[in-house]
Amino acid sequence: MVVRNLVRNLDALEGSEPFDVCIIGSGPAGTTLGTLLAEHGIRTVILESGNSLLNWLADPRLKKLAEYEYTGDTNYPLTRTTGRLVGGNSNFWTGRCERFQPSDFETNPYTPKGNPWPIKYKDLDSYYLQAEKMLRVRGGKLSKYMPPRSEELPLPPSPNITALKKLMIKAGVVVDDSPTATPARGIRFFRFNKEILPRFLGSRCGILVSGVTVTRLIHDNESRIMGAEAKTLDGITKMIRAHTYVVACGGIQTPRLLLLSRSERFPKGIGNQYDRVGRGFNEHAAPNIYGKIRHNRNTLDLRHKVGRTHQFYEKFWVDGLGGVFPVFIQSWVFPHHLLRYRLQDIPRHAVKIMKRAMQPTLYMGATIEMQPVDENRVSLSNTREDIFGNPLPHLIFNYTDKDLHLLERTRQLLYSLFEKMNATDLEEIEVTWSRHHIGTCRMGDNPKTSVVDRNLKVHDCPNLYLCGSETFVTGSPAPPVLTITALAHRLGDHLISSSLQKI
Repeated sequence: MVVRNLVRNLDALEGSEPFDVCIIGSGPAGTTLGTLLAEHGIRTVILESGNSLLNWLADPRLKKLAEYEYTGDTNYPLTRTTGRLVGGNSNFWTGRCERFQPSDFETNPYTPKGNPWPIKYKDLDSYYLQAEKMLRVRGGKLSKYMPPRSEELPLPPSPNITALKKLMIKAGVVVDDSPTATPARGIRFFRFNKEILPRFLGSRCGILVSGVTVTRLIHDNESRIMGAEAKTLDGITKMIRAHTYVVACGGIQTPRLLLLSRSERFPKGIGNQYDRVGRGFNEHAAPNIYGKIRHNRNTLDLRHKVGRTHQFYEKFWVDGLGGVFPVFIQSWVFPHHLLRYRLQDIPRHAVKIMKRAMQPTLYMGATIEMQPVDENRVSLSNTREDIFGNPLPHLIFNYTDKDLHLLERTRQLLYSLFEKMNATDLEEIEVTWSRHHIGTCRMGDNPKTSVVDRNLKVHDCPNLYLCGSETFVTGSPAPPVLTITALAHRLGDHLISSSLQKI
């Protein structure tokens, strides 16, 4: 990694301003966008609250900055849902790169009233291709159930899941490779800070400032953002100035920053004239079931084999419910990561592992699309503050009746597939969460029902943009990172074009 453009001291920025673009957040959205801009000669600074993974694990002050309040019946986990470190939550990403379906962008059962997607699948198609090439996405020939595409995935599949595909045909399921980002450096998982950020740091126009937290945005009399107030953990404050600002902090911290940036002109927070900031939080809940099957020539493999299917994506739309996205994992020797073992359980589970010589484990789970409703939202705490004296985010997150109905219908679907497989010893564990924070600053053409427009510009501010899954109108049941990256490419084109027009 080229380190000459990695800054850990705000004083080092003296004489470097104003930048063309200031990006707040170094996760997938911020790193992708910053790299595209810097490589096109646009002077770009990325501000990141955290530093390294070691700092994140060892510094309790960073942990406190990531805290938030929670109210609701979803039993949503407060730990391991946000990270303050360079690369953001992509440090914990498994690399899954699924496209949304074209139907996600059309009017469907979960489209919010008065707030349809302002873009269509065709508007993202070319950017999906660019994102897949940037992320070196691998996967085999895809079935008719997968989203349409004009080119094959950039890299061939690995590992080969032909045996798993044959196994699941027995249940009438067409399994596809799960398109996955592939690191170029031989490590197991793709990390934006390892694979993409070096390009940004190696350019002459990109600077990363780590260890600083943006606490509010400052605007002028024309509602243009004129500064980002940034603080170090030691309390040093500096105003970062740029011509254009992009907030890419995720579905909890992005709305929080807008709400913290209250002023006489924006008494409810920037972008919040119609009380839309923070509304419509949704996630990906998943039921998880394990079963035993008999060995055949398609199960005798020591490696985990993972496949997914879009076959049931819209199965429950006819009932007014959201999308469903099943995943299948064949495990012969090693247990699935969701099965948590205590030390005293090791002897018992060692026996289970030996029994897999006769009966391997098959895992089936499915992420569901949750209903985006205004009542599920991010606001500011009335009782708790961070280390800078600012209110923590307060997440209100409850299941809707449709969420509960869809979870039950999805369980029934998975059990029916196990029945077709003649599986035994079925075991269901608790609902799990994907840690995908979606939809709190939705895009749209109508400022009364959305926060940003189709180009991701905040309606109220001529030079402020948002980028990430917080701008999604609906969540889809598919993982969000590829769509986040595609939107970052699209925003990059818009900002590069705007910059060229000013020359």
